[in-house]
Amino acid sequence: MVELVRRMDGKTYHETAQYLASLTHSLPPTSAPQKQACFKTPFKPFTRRLSLNTTTPWLKQKGITAKTAAHFEAGLYQGAGFLSDCIGVRLHDLKGSPIGYAGRRLVLGQIKNYGKWKLPPRLPKNDILYNFHRVRSNLHKGLFVVEGPWSVMRLAQLNIPAVALLGIHLSHRQHQILRTISKIILMLDGDNPGKIATTRIRKTLQYSTQVHQVNLDTDTDPDDLDDHELGHVAKLLFL
Repeated sequence: MVELVRRMDGKTYHETAQYLASLTHSLPPTSAPQKQACFKTPFKPFTRRLSLNTTTPWLKQKGITAKTAAHFEAGLYQGAGFLSDCIGVRLHDLKGSPIGYAGRRLVLGQIKNYGKWKLPPRLPKNDILYNFHRVRSNLHKGLFVVEGPWSVMRLAQLNIPAVALLGIHLSHRQHQILRTISKIILMLDGDNPGKIATTRIRKTLQYSTQVHQVNLDTDTDPDDLDDHELGHVAKLLFL
């Protein structure tokens, strides 16, 4: 490059080098690539009511009556879209305003043992406790905390107040709510994640409220218990 410019301009090597150096210093600085701002689409509540079949056999197998399913706005969705071939459950925020639906997909009438709940995109799950708006005025004896809606519905049929975490993790917002309740009965699923979560959540809550835990058999969920067994467990609220 230096030799080419030297021959073209008829300059010495030293003159050519100085000339090229001056060109380099006079070039404008290369602008750093600008990072594009990432704007997350905010969660938009879905407030429209969907038509769900409350008499679907699967709910009956779970021991959930059609009356209870109607009260909780749960049932088989037979349309297309997000809840296609799912048992749907309506979700509400802490004040009771509807915000959407969660669902579990059915395969030949059976919920996948390994399947997960389908939740609306960007749902602020950490800021809600399923069913809290229904039981918030009936917490003088205490409250059951479970993982999912089916367990809440089964307990509700026995007039036992319960909320669901919609999983096994206790958020800061959920903790702030539960710590104000005089007694908490933890009854998460009996699988290994549920057992680990029970120990973790109990340690988190035990410094601010009275906490009891119910240890279920492996691979047993609260909604797998019959009414007599659930009624026996409910006596923990009155100890």
